[in-house]
Amino acid sequence: MKTRILLLILFSSFFYGSLFSQTTNFALRFNGDGKVDCGTISDLNNLDLYSVQCLVNPSEWVENAYVFKRGNGDEEYSLRFGTSGQLIYKTATQEFIVANDLPIGSWTQLTISAFANGIDVWTNGEKKWIANTGGAVIPETSEPFVIGENFKGRIDEFRFWKTEMPGAEPENLMFRNTVNKFHPKYDDLLFYYKFDQDQCEDIVDYKLAHHGEPTNVTREAVIDNDYFKYRVVTGYSSFVRHCDRLQIDRDMHLMTNDLIFLDAQVSGYTGAVTMTYPDNQGVLSNASYVAEYEGRNGVLHLNGEGAGMNVSEEVLQNTGGLPAMNYATIEAWISIEEWRMGAAIFNKSDESNQFSIKLGDESKKELLVGINGYTYNFENALTAAGWEHIAVSIVSTTGRAISRIRLFTDSGASQTYADNITTIPDEDDFTFMNTSADAVIGENFKGYIDEVAVWGNARTSAQIAQDAAGTSGDLTFPSGGDGAIYLLSYWQFNDADSPGKNTRSWKELLSQIRKMYDGYRGFKIRLGLISSDSENGNKVWPSHISDAAWRERLAADVAELLPYCDGIDVDFEWLYSGDSRWTSGYGPMVEALRAAIPEDKVFSVSLHPVAYFLPTKWIDMPDYYTFQIYGPQVTWFAYDNYVSAYNKFVSWGFPKEKIGMSYPTTATTGSNVTGYKNIVAANPDLSTDANTATMSGSSYTFNGVDCVKDKMNFILEQNSGTVMYFDMGNDVAVSDPLSLIRAANSVISANVDTLITRTDGVSSLPVLSKEGKKKTNLICNDRSGEIVVLSTSDADLSQIAFFSASGVLFRDERISGKQYTISTDRFSPGVYIARVRSSEGVDVFKFRIK
Repeated sequence: MKTRILLLILFSSFFYGSLFSQTTNFALRFNGDGKVDCGTISDLNNLDLYSVQCLVNPSEWVENAYVFKRGNGDEEYSLRFGTSGQLIYKTATQEFIVANDLPIGSWTQLTISAFANGIDVWTNGEKKWIANTGGAVIPETSEPFVIGENFKGRIDEFRFWKTEMPGAEPENLMFRNTVNKFHPKYDDLLFYYKFDQDQCEDIVDYKLAHHGEPTNVTREAVIDNDYFKYRVVTGYSSFVRHCDRLQIDRDMHLMTNDLIFLDAQVSGYTGAVTMTYPDNQGVLSNASYVAEYEGRNGVLHLNGEGAGMNVSEEVLQNTGGLPAMNYATIEAWISIEEWRMGAAIFNKSDESNQFSIKLGDESKKELLVGINGYTYNFENALTAAGWEHIAVSIVSTTGRAISRIRLFTDSGASQTYADNITTIPDEDDFTFMNTSADAVIGENFKGYIDEVAVWGNARTSAQIAQDAAGTSGDLTFPSGGDGAIYLLSYWQFNDADSPGKNTRSWKELLSQIRKMYDGYRGFKIRLGLISSDSENGNKVWPSHISDAAWRERLAADVAELLPYCDGIDVDFEWLYSGDSRWTSGYGPMVEALRAAIPEDKVFSVSLHPVAYFLPTKWIDMPDYYTFQIYGPQVTWFAYDNYVSAYNKFVSWGFPKEKIGMSYPTTATTGSNVTGYKNIVAANPDLSTDANTATMSGSSYTFNGVDCVKDKMNFILEQNSGTVMYFDMGNDVAVSDPLSLIRAANSVISANVDTLITRTDGVSSLPVLSKEGKKKTNLICNDRSGEIVVLSTSDADLSQIAFFSASGVLFRDERISGKQYTISTDRFSPGVYIARVRSSEGVDVFKFRIK
């Protein structure tokens, strides 16, 4: 049996990569007696158009050591060391010296590209052309392809292409970046070893075809290659943007390894932090979770007097970050066990303001809606027989009072106005959201309640019908329907351990965002602190930041957020040069936050090219800075001013590795700002070199694809630390070649990495077969939120593996017994493949998560 060694060499806290990249770049360390056996790769046989690329760093010159080798004698295809500094390329009987001065102890990039009448060779970008070579064809052999035989040193980023790599494309020739599926030649990538899968025993081929088996090889974090280095790619978004912008898909997330949600609203007066989409966790009284009742799974049972679920005062309040609310809709499924007059389905009332939905006269099957002294009577509104769906919608705050409230029953099919208004106050007051009273669901109600939704808009009958059926895109997150931003709270009662969970709270939304990264690693999701108060057009916080109590409150509230995120970003603006509050307030705030944020959480500060004067005493405390070098003034979009701003930051004293340069996904006239996506939509022939365009008769300035690439290359030239963009919601989909996020990643990749812990099954995902009787069955139940796997014979379950539709393994578990259950909450929407092993064989299933 072969001895196989794969060690993860740990790195200490001073390691640059541990701080400034989310995924670690590993290379393979060879000590002369190791190798990687990649197996027989028949696709190489007789290839005459191809390219091979890698990074090599020999620690000792060993003559006849191989970078790679396949076959022997006349069947040999290899790249080996000759005499000192000499690199020899061999195909069959032909040998070519392709380098004479390869250094020891430093990284060299190699690209060898073979084509019809010669071979192009680049070492660190210097080209050598070998013409009239009859030996460029790779000879046929059944021998394995081997990396690193007799080699001493490190090898990294090994790629083999079924095409040439022309010098006209710098990203192909002198590569400073990893390869993703949007690479223009990705389909021609035959196999690709990044060596980064430190949790896998084998060497993963990122094309999932030719995994390698290592012998006497170690993995080692690369800390000495500034030319090829992983970096942080920061992107801003918000929960509102993530609700209804369909272009924000998984691929966009995978091109962002540091995602910041600008949803932590900081009071300029007190320093207190409130979140967009408050938690509103329900607290039960005389009520309990029931797994199933009359066909509905996961429901709330309320027991009459004293029953209810308190969901806090923040329900239906105008919270910072949410759209302005003049209207509202309350939806619920109810089943009445006992008619209790005055029992409330929903109640949020105090002495000043009221909004309630209550049971009225049983003989009239009456529903009463109360708003600030108005009592709307809906007769024959309920059947009181089994489950029924109701929705009460406030559609207007003006006009005839009778038309302001609508009741939808029969799952939205029936829409009615009140039969009468029994109480009318002297003043016309519909400011129902100003009440500070706690909202209660099912107050004194006896029966069952399910799927309670609170909206900040007036839902239509069609929307309510979809909501009732569970098919509305507005109920999903992220990337829901057009009205998704208005879903303020949503209690589904599906969690037996936490029946009062509000699945629309900021905590749950963060959890849903993490699912976009399921099966991947090397990313962080953080919260951005933004100022929420202004007076006369000026931010309030500068007047209070010098108050120690203000800073202490801020730091204390931030500490409460940290268990749910990977760190904090501060976006407070503006303080200019000479402002004493940099020293009296801003610096001490940075210090207070650094003390509250542990080292394993990321802390960044967002500054500007005109507001960056943090005293040097505090500069080293944040992990890095996200400098906003864009609009609304047109001049800040220019490349020259981007460079000028960088030089100012360095001159002030910011370490270059902590400088995060930025690019916008917005466009500006100098006063009006719009999304870049709108510019693309208005200009179907937009070119990649365009930085201005017309929309609605006005000229807009933006950063086009080529400009963004230029800015990213500037970061590489300076060996600076990070890149930032604003924001996800204003770019086009990354599947579009005009995507700016995609353009930036073509130069500086986020390197959000597929997590692979085993290679068996990944490279040979079984094809779904309709032949043969399965020994197991898989049921995906959207209603219960479960995937259930059952043995349909005497077979005992032993293993289940889940793959994406493209074959990427992201979950692999040992199981036992006759049944296995997993929650659909662990999956993002999409198509999946499950491979189930049992004592009687392997079954494969394809299923969809909605």
